Amino acid sequence: MSIEKILFVCTGNTARSPAAEYLARYHAKNYDIDLVFQSAGFINAFSYMQPDSREYLDKKKINHSDFIPQLISPKLLENNDLIITMERSHKDDIIHSYSRIKNITEKTFTLKEFNDAKDDLDIIDPYYTNRDTYQKIMLLIDEQIENLILKIRKLNKK
Repeated sequence: MSIEKILFVCTGNTARSPAAEYLARYHAKNYDIDLVFQSAGFINAFSYMQPDSREYLDKKKINHSDFIPQLISPKLLENNDLIITMERSHKDDIIHSYSRIKNITEKTFTLKEFNDAKDDLDIIDPYYTNRDTYQKIMLLIDEQIENLILKIRKLNKK
């Protein structure tokens, strides 16, 4: 089965997952791979992307003006081939809360886990950190997303 639609999930869909969504679009375009990306959260934290996430994307000249946070739902989870979370707890919550969704366990991973990490699978929420830490987290997400795109490209060629 090829991977065409990817959903990124974090707590509030305002810091990590929207950054992942737009970075994935950016890297997919650079590697000439046609994929569809969305992001969602467990709670409705804010009605906008966090300023530090926007700033990181702006520095890379990535347009994010169409971003609107959304909540995860069964339909959203069903309609994606791959669900990528930022923390193990997000992954566990999805698998346990939506266990009736076909293949939910097989298609849900943390970002680091999908990229073959064996430990330290969480990407912490930058919202409660200082500016330098926030930017380091954005850089980590950026690197992990590029690796994800390369892995999907390889998997889809099989």
